[in-house]
Amino acid sequence: MGSNRQRPVDPQGGSAANLKFLIVKAEEDIAAVRKSGSMTRLISLVRRFSSIPAAIALVVLSRCLALSLAGLVFCLSGVISTPAVSHDLDVIAFVPLQRALPSYLDKANGIGLRFQFGFAPPGITPPCAKSIKANVNELNVVDHVGGLTSEEFRAKADTALLAPSEAAHVPAHHSYTLSGEDHISGAMCTNLPAGANAGGFCTGTISGSGYTVVYHFDPVACRYDNVGVGAVLDRHLSVSGHDREISEADCTTKLREFVSDIDSVLAANPRNILDVFGVLDRHFPLHGCAVKPVSGIIKQSRYFRSIGMNGPKMHVFALNSETSDRRGVAVIFGLTENGDSSLPFAMWSPPFP
Repeated sequence: MGSNRQRPVDPQGGSAANLKFLIVKAEEDIAAVRKSGSMTRLISLVRRFSSIPAAIALVVLSRCLALSLAGLVFCLSGVISTPAVSHDLDVIAFVPLQRALPSYLDKANGIGLRFQFGFAPPGITPPCAKSIKANVNELNVVDHVGGLTSEEFRAKADTALLAPSEAAHVPAHHSYTLSGEDHISGAMCTNLPAGANAGGFCTGTISGSGYTVVYHFDPVACRYDNVGVGAVLDRHLSVSGHDREISEADCTTKLREFVSDIDSVLAANPRNILDVFGVLDRHFPLHGCAVKPVSGIIKQSRYFRSIGMNGPKMHVFALNSETSDRRGVAVIFGLTENGDSSLPFAMWSPPFP
């Protein structure tokens, strides 16, 4: 789906001009839709300018058409300005939700596109909206820290639930959980400072077909309303994609490409660790892997150093370009018993003092 995506048409040479052109051309179609109830012309227009699938365009229109004419145009302009592709996922954020900057190694660790609110939407306060951060991950990935799947997270977040009135009295630095509803999981939380600067940190998830939305928020600012936060995010995201089968052959192919790429970069004696992070982001995460073929392929690297264990279920693979007279780069990643890569990382070896 993503490979056939084209850049939005820009008939007048810039994004602002493009939006102005779109609004002028759309007003007639919008009026016709309101009068006749037919969406054919408007779906065609939205797809022509934003290159989104018809199914998603229909979702967009069903949400936007409930607004006034001015609000409808603003809604469409927000949709058209924020389409993004995350591997096999098509993700659309509705105004005021907007893209946020990624972190290094997001892709390598299975962390998808990041989002935040530009201003408060109806239903939550500005301080709550400002505290909300979300990312849309593929499959059932929650976070590389701890390696929890969405099912494991939901099970963990569904214990010792507190009502908002109870959570407000939890001492600082103590953990608790807030209830979820349907596809919105419970939230795992911690209260931080008390008093006038009271705050905290919560994490929850929204489960979808082939994706997981992971969100964080300040429980104090959001009045300990996890379901409310999840519902607002759910209304402002549209995610679709296609299912894909993961095979051992996919893993070995990607891993061979990784070994070739990392050997080339390390041979050039990189001066910037971000060059190595870039290699990890190009080839990870890995899925559907088996230990024996992974071990054989990694050993083909000229910088292969070791294979070890981290606990009884995690294999750890290490490369290192350090020599007796030159600082190098250590590259490591884990492989779980389920065949998924875990925590690919790189660092200077030996570390700088």
